[in-house]
Amino acid sequence: MSKKKYNILVSGASGFIGLMLIKELLKQGHNVYGLVRKNINNFNNKNYTNILIEDITKNFDLNKTFNIDYFYHLAAKTHVKSNNYQEYYNVNVIGLKNILSYSHNLKIKKVIMLSSIKVNGEGFLTNSNIYSHQSKEDPRDAYGVSKLEAEKLLKEFCKLNKINFIILRPPLVYGAGVKGNLSLLMKYIDKNIPMPIVKTNNLRSLISLSNLVDALILVGLNNEIFDKTYLISDDSPISVEELYKNIAVSMNKKIILINIPAILLKILLWPIGKAKLVDKISSSLIVDSTEIKKDTNWRGKISLLDELNNMTEQRNSNVFRNK
Repeated sequence: MSKKKYNILVSGASGFIGLMLIKELLKQGHNVYGLVRKNINNFNNKNYTNILIEDITKNFDLNKTFNIDYFYHLAAKTHVKSNNYQEYYNVNVIGLKNILSYSHNLKIKKVIMLSSIKVNGEGFLTNSNIYSHQSKEDPRDAYGVSKLEAEKLLKEFCKLNKINFIILRPPLVYGAGVKGNLSLLMKYIDKNIPMPIVKTNNLRSLISLSNLVDALILVGLNNEIFDKTYLISDDSPISVEELYKNIAVSMNKKIILINIPAILLKILLWPIGKAKLVDKISSSLIVDSTEIKKDTNWRGKISLLDELNNMTEQRNSNVFRNK
């Protein structure tokens, strides 16, 4: 890989993946531009510049030309309480379309898009089935459908405009600064709240933030790798129960797990619209990263426990600062 320093644009720059990616790119000496709604000042680095866009779901104009070598598209709508497809579509598809429509102002040479394993589906009832680069797309929720539509849009645009692309489909990402269900889980564990769990032999692939960022940089800045879609995860899938226990260990807390039949847990969660979550956490979702390893020699460098320690340590420091 060339040691040349590049001009790199990152959408979703203020997100937990975007912040880590930009930090690593700056560490390597690249010039980074963050596509953001409001200025972020996390880096204290002369090689970082904010590009302000009020709303990617609406038409915008760039009144300045940027010579961008690589564009990392991380901006996405990942959680909508109503699960309304239009809300996902507006950000994940229309938002991408609006950014690409101004690519002439950016002079992009290559796009690296972060998609999701949900494009392939929600997993399987047995551990004998896995998702690989040969698996067909079969999204089962509004988010997954919108990410597949975004992938199609990107491929068509890049083909028409002779721009290279790379798409990565990771499973659940964990690490310092994580939000969503993992952040909520840490709060419950911290307060010693008993956790209901369905007793199954399921396994779930995850990917650490550090390993994902390492892969994004590896495939993005390698000019010999282009026009590929990769599935990517940490090497060893883990059961939901073991994940809970490992997070508790990293927090130096004891966890109380209550085994509940799946049907009963569904009934308990139905009033708050979370019944479908039971099927997700009790099924297996195993991702085969063979293809990206074959093409790039990528290997995850950080272990599950080390990244969980990063995740819980930052949460503890944030809690301390906010007191």
